[in-house]
Amino acid sequence: MNFAKTCALCGSQLSNKNRSKEHVIPNSIGGRLKTADFICKSCNSTYGGSWDSELAKQLNWFSHALAISRETGEPPRELVTTVEGEKYWLHADGSLYPEKSSSYSEEASADGLRISLTAKSVEEAVQRLKGVARKHPKFDVKKAIADLEVKTEYLDSPLHFTIGFGGTEAGRSLVKTAFAFASVCGVEHKQCEQAYRYLSDATYDPPFGHAYLSDPVQDRSNKTLLHCVTLHGDPTTSRLWSYIEYFGLFRVVVLLSSKYSGPKITESHAINPIDGAIIPKKLQVKFDSSELDEILGGKGWGREGYVAAADYAMPKILARNRQRGLERVIEEGFHHAAKSLGIAPDEFIPREQAELFTRLMMGKVGPYLSSLLRSPRSI
Repeated sequence: MNFAKTCALCGSQLSNKNRSKEHVIPNSIGGRLKTADFICKSCNSTYGGSWDSELAKQLNWFSHALAISRETGEPPRELVTTVEGEKYWLHADGSLYPEKSSSYSEEASADGLRISLTAKSVEEAVQRLKGVARKHPKFDVKKAIADLEVKTEYLDSPLHFTIGFGGTEAGRSLVKTAFAFASVCGVEHKQCEQAYRYLSDATYDPPFGHAYLSDPVQDRSNKTLLHCVTLHGDPTTSRLWSYIEYFGLFRVVVLLSSKYSGPKITESHAINPIDGAIIPKKLQVKFDSSELDEILGGKGWGREGYVAAADYAMPKILARNRQRGLERVIEEGFHHAAKSLGIAPDEFIPREQAELFTRLMMGKVGPYLSSLLRSPRSI
């Protein structure tokens, strides 16, 4: 461990007491690579959380659609809207719950108290039933929870969402990622003056730009989406820059230095955003000098390039989302059939009950398959 390292933002010397494990690609979108030689705990707490939180918020739908795994926590639920204006909460497991659908009523009867309860999720129903038990001590909450009936419906209207990526906070997250990766690659903090100025000075112009004039990733795989960060330094041009790509769709170039005097360097770190698995093949990223000038001058937005990136990424994201939905509904159907027939989780399905088990299971799976046929482009 290098105890001579200093914090890239405040300049304090890093020690065992104040060094912070910083994710290069944010954990909130599935990053795994960490460095303890970049920023101190205080700066990480003050700045990193807010910057990365905004970036994660903007990319939250993609994290849900792909069911990314994170080292800590799950993506927060996301409020989504159908084309017809209905609002639903999208959860990390891919399930959708209406924004407003809960109801509760009590009615006295000859048999006692009749309670009617509708909740947006099983978890909410359980909590509300426990509340009923506190109000009515004789209420059999265990039986009520065991008798809960889950009703599953599928959307008739596709979801509508707007893709947005940018702004000050998310921009600083991008620059921090490029800066942190340069540190991992052994570049001294002082060699990244553009990144430092932007992260420490709220009035400094952003040293990055969208990169949609061409696809810079050579021999791009048609199977696996990318999270990636690369580093390119050339003392003959005095430039140190980084290419960052998230979910195969969001692509930017960050200028770390326009006074670079270190050795020539080309490094890359790429992962599968779904499971965080490292892509071992070194990425070959290529821009010519004029294209870099256009990108860093704010002219890197190309409609044709953006549409090509979307055509590459979105079918993979939607296919993954549909596959995940199918896996979830098959599991739900299996448990429903087993519970209906009184089959314990560790028991084999009796031969004489196999046909009925299949019918019960398909009662849950069938509506999902029908929904896919009715609305093949919905999520």
